[in-house]
Amino acid sequence: MTTSRPPGAVAAPAPPPARRARLHHAPFLPVLALLAGLLLTGALVALPGASASAVTSPSLLPAARDGKATVELVSSAPSLASPGSTVTLDLRVTNGTDAALDGAQLDLGVSWRPVTSREDLAAWADDDGTSTAGRSQTAEPVDRLAPGDTAQVTMELDVDTLGLSAENPWGPREMSVALTRGGSTLDVVHTFLLFAPEGDAPDPVSVSVAAPVTGPAVDPLDPDGYDLELGTATATGGRLTRLLDAASVTGTSPGMSLAVDPALVSAAAGADDDDAQAWATRLTGAPVTGDVDATDATDAGTSASLTSTAGTARTAASGEPADVAVLPGYDPDLAAVAHADPSRADVAAATGGEAALGAAWQRPERWDLTVAWPEGRPDAATLAAGREAPVDQVVVADGLAPADGAAASARTAVETPSGKVSALVADEGLSSAFATLTDGDDAPSAAEASARVLADAALVALQQQDSGQQDLHLLAALPRNWSPDPALVGAVLGALHDASWADVVPLSETVAAPASRVPRADPARGERAGRSKGELASSSVRRLLDSHRGLAAFSTVASDPVELSGDTDQALVAPLAVAARAEPDARDNAVDLAVEQSEALQQGIGVADRSNVTLVSDTGKLPVTVSNDLPVDATVTVVLRPDASRLVVESRPTVVVPAGTSSNVHVPVRAIGSGDVTVQVEVLAPSGTVVAGPTSFSLRVRAGWETAGTAVVAALVALLFIGGIWRTVRRGRSSARTTDEGVADAAADPQGPDAAAPDDSPPRDPHDDDPPDPDGGGIPAARTPPAQATETDPS
Repeated sequence: MTTSRPPGAVAAPAPPPARRARLHHAPFLPVLALLAGLLLTGALVALPGASASAVTSPSLLPAARDGKATVELVSSAPSLASPGSTVTLDLRVTNGTDAALDGAQLDLGVSWRPVTSREDLAAWADDDGTSTAGRSQTAEPVDRLAPGDTAQVTMELDVDTLGLSAENPWGPREMSVALTRGGSTLDVVHTFLLFAPEGDAPDPVSVSVAAPVTGPAVDPLDPDGYDLELGTATATGGRLTRLLDAASVTGTSPGMSLAVDPALVSAAAGADDDDAQAWATRLTGAPVTGDVDATDATDAGTSASLTSTAGTARTAASGEPADVAVLPGYDPDLAAVAHADPSRADVAAATGGEAALGAAWQRPERWDLTVAWPEGRPDAATLAAGREAPVDQVVVADGLAPADGAAASARTAVETPSGKVSALVADEGLSSAFATLTDGDDAPSAAEASARVLADAALVALQQQDSGQQDLHLLAALPRNWSPDPALVGAVLGALHDASWADVVPLSETVAAPASRVPRADPARGERAGRSKGELASSSVRRLLDSHRGLAAFSTVASDPVELSGDTDQALVAPLAVAARAEPDARDNAVDLAVEQSEALQQGIGVADRSNVTLVSDTGKLPVTVSNDLPVDATVTVVLRPDASRLVVESRPTVVVPAGTSSNVHVPVRAIGSGDVTVQVEVLAPSGTVVAGPTSFSLRVRAGWETAGTAVVAALVALLFIGGIWRTVRRGRSSARTTDEGVADAAADPQGPDAAAPDDSPPRDPHDDDPPDPDGGGIPAARTPPAQATETDPS
């Protein structure tokens, strides 16, 4: 689908114009330009059926001309010149002026002296002047060229005319092709002739070519802008698409290695843009998120096109990158982190952005190499931070050159203040050569670039041979903003891989090679180091790191900390991105917002205030109300801290408080004395950090009051019981009851009245409290003689 572009957003880049070779300025005639433009426009309108194949120039419009006449090398064969051979050069001459080019010629010059220094080789290749290599060996006239026209010119060089034989050393020679007219030099191509006596080629060196794959900086205030930039970069012809095309292994190219930012790939996989999803799927080989809809994007990914600035044809990329390494999530600026005096945990937090992506990101199993890639020339502190980072290697794209220009493998151990770090040091010459293979107007042709890279690799192979070393592994490291021409890169990689003195290998092979022991320049230390332009201020870095540390400790309340704090973790790491150097104002806003978001999340656990409490027993449980406003259940421990020893806290209960609720937690305590105690309440995360509180309340401890009160109540109950018994006994002693003596006399008289005699006792007083006889009669009385005495009636 197409991503809408908000007002003020940058549109996708237009297809690159046809490349023009280097040239010095020629007179520019604006009036003629205007007239020529009108005439050519009229001609095009008048001849709508004209065939494009009949045009000898990529464009006849004056807008395509820049006032220069140029020459560029199209091909040179064979790549190795030997005694008795003939080298054929195909050249393209373009008249970019507004006047006809007449009377011009091409002069071919070759130096017989070999180039022995890589510095001299680079100086010759980068020279934009009009110097030529020795005297002219041959010349070819150039037919008259109208404004905007081009012509193909073929030149042949008999190698024997150079006086080179089998006794001359193997290696590159300076070669030039000059476009001249009337004794004036209009343009010069600086290239190389590789002379190879029979059977004298050195052993090959291995070369890995790697590029970081990073995206735009994340702006939390403009998420739509980020999505737009990502969609543009991953669309057909976009920078990230061309980068993936250039890295692909094809039938003619061994491909190159990539170091990818997992946050970028995850964002592309989860984007609403079809191009972004297809790009992520093509890079990883499968839908990153496991989304069924993303599977359909695989076909779109495999049909991504290979763009060549030499023409408008696009051919499908047929393979994956040669190798993929993984950068720390969000590509943090290791130098900015290192200059903020970080701890090991701080470095781990700053470089641990991949873990914060959570379930949204699944790293492919084959991506098992992790690297840090500091921007610019890293100092000792930056390399030390790289040692503390959870990565396998630190790529040093600039600096740490071998002493005295000696040949050295990329992998080496670098001494830092915290110990040795394993580094991959880029080769300056090869890195510079590959960095020119862009879609810009000033990029060299494929033949020119190939000649330079082959010559440079040849010198390294000779150095390897002369020093007695074996199996050198070099690294060409490219800048983050590299915007390659995939066809140009593929052609150069193919030429280098086909050479007998070089092999293009994946980055993992260079990592596996033995470390070099060649002395290298020391990294800058202390005051010599300084800060790179655009680095985030140390105070801002510290705010992010301190907030991240607090959040990491807090988030242990959740069974899955990433589920709780993943989004906030990402927000804290994103402002550290190298890409954010280009947007300092947006970066400062991102720092403020991330810290605020982190602090707000850490307020999700609370403890309720309570009024004063009285404890009247020796033991008890004090209730504490814990609230959880988080979206996940929280495991917390409640801790009471009394300020006096008269109260002892028996335990620290740990409970799970469901999301969005409150729970009462009962803390057992024991009193060993009476008095007032101030109790401080804290709620701890499993990590031990305080997530709520401290708050406090007053507790009145009255130890023993409960025991004394119980004794008083028991005494009162006993008195009431005794009183009840006494009252019952007292009321039972009435005149109707016989005494013990009477009962005894009756039992002893054998002549007593018959048991069946009628009962002459008076009727029962209804007010008597004694219970009636169960059979309905009065209280049974013992049979006594009529003359027996009773208790005196009190009436």
